[in-house]
Amino acid sequence: MTVVQGQKRLQALDFWLWNPDYLADELLSQVEDGTVPDADWALAQARALLEGDEPDISRYPMVRWRFGAWEALDNALALLYSHGLTAVEAVGEPPANVERWDYYLLAAGRDLAAELRTDAPDLAWYDERAAIVLAVAGQRSGTQLKDLQYQQAGYERTVWKASISGITERVRERLGRIGGHRTGSDA
Repeated sequence: MTVVQGQKRLQALDFWLWNPDYLADELLSQVEDGTVPDADWALAQARALLEGDEPDISRYPMVRWRFGAWEALDNALALLYSHGLTAVEAVGEPPANVERWDYYLLAAGRDLAAELRTDAPDLAWYDERAAIVLAVAGQRSGTQLKDLQYQQAGYERTVWKASISGITERVRERLGRIGGHRTGSDA
């Protein structure tokens, strides 16, 4: 089984999946602070995330809630759960002492994902984006990821219960300053 530990982490990962400008900006932050293992890879990914209308096409606005970007997971997860593709388990003693919720992709879910990769190659986008999101997130907890996301002024200043707006133009300018036309040969 594959697991995402904690709803906060799941929501933070989901935010980056659907907000490529914020994901690109975090890649740039990791280049600047030297925490990304391969700066050329990170710059190439940031550049690809910001190309053309990618930030607009892939954006799924999320609402700022108590602990950051949030969306109701129940409907999407209920469909996956009802088909035996996922499971959700409480860690702690429900109902009063639940420490966190863990989200599992079951064997049937992995099998269906593999089948979709073959039958619907256009869905490769999700695999590619998820790989970038997981590389950026590393092993950090949901709280640590939310703290990173709150460092964005636009994210942090969003009024409670309002949609978090995009930062595409600012990130494009930042990419131009940091790595504009950097390649492996002139890095």
